[in-house]
Amino acid sequence: MALPGRTLTAGNVNVHAAARELRLAQPSVSQRIRELETMLRTRLFIRRGPRISLTAEGHALIEYADRLLGTAGEMIERFSTRDPLKGMLRLGLNESFALICLPDLLRRLEQRYPGIKTSVFVGDTGIVSKKLDDQELDIAVVSEPAVGPHVRLEPIGKNKLGWFARADFDVARGVLSPSDLCQFHLIVSPPTAQLHATVTQWFADAGAVPLRVSTCNSLSVTILTILHGTAIGLVPVRVMQDELERRRVRLIPVSPEVRAHRVSICYQISEFGPGLKVLVDLTKELVAQHKLFV
Repeated sequence: MALPGRTLTAGNVNVHAAARELRLAQPSVSQRIRELETMLRTRLFIRRGPRISLTAEGHALIEYADRLLGTAGEMIERFSTRDPLKGMLRLGLNESFALICLPDLLRRLEQRYPGIKTSVFVGDTGIVSKKLDDQELDIAVVSEPAVGPHVRLEPIGKNKLGWFARADFDVARGVLSPSDLCQFHLIVSPPTAQLHATVTQWFADAGAVPLRVSTCNSLSVTILTILHGTAIGLVPVRVMQDELERRRVRLIPVSPEVRAHRVSICYQISEFGPGLKVLVDLTKELVAQHKLFV
């Protein structure tokens, strides 16, 4: 059994004082010291009557004891307050929010909660929804979420979608139909993404079957594929705004338009409190500031 770290980090190396602090008999403290030295296979203390002093290895142990105490304190605060911002915040995001708003979100969180740690997962609707359902995420920004009753949804807008090609793509007609697009090489998200279901339905409603469809689970890579002229891609319009302004891509007019996706902030109901409300409000503020959704 290890000697509790606080008696070391406090610099208290008087066995009797340590016993009083721990509310133990002095022999029990001495026994703990021996057990700790046996477990670590090293000598931590030099005994001089009732007083002891730390060896070099004992001083090295203090650093580890400090870490353990700090982690224990974080753990107690996290679970006593049930506030995910006190500890490790598990954050799920769709790629649109991640590409445009995430840097600002992390910066603002750091200002409000110095030292906050985040675990960010970026993925499509199916994967992020499952992680929310399995309670592997505290909060997420998701398109068309499919989650259970233990997760609360707050709508924050719609993610408008569009077909994009490289700027030199020649549109023979002013507005293309699903049948017109079928002749081109297309790139879309994989089946786990809501976008895949949306585009599949878009073609099906028109009775059209595209001849060549590639999939990619990375929005950033899909954008590169479009920029290189390898394929025409269906992606959120907002993430292509800079490329449109630089005239590196063109938005292909289509009829009917592809249905926009409803986007929500989703979070575990059991964890909602003042801290999580701050994060929800901040997320909404950034969405509005960056004009991310319509």
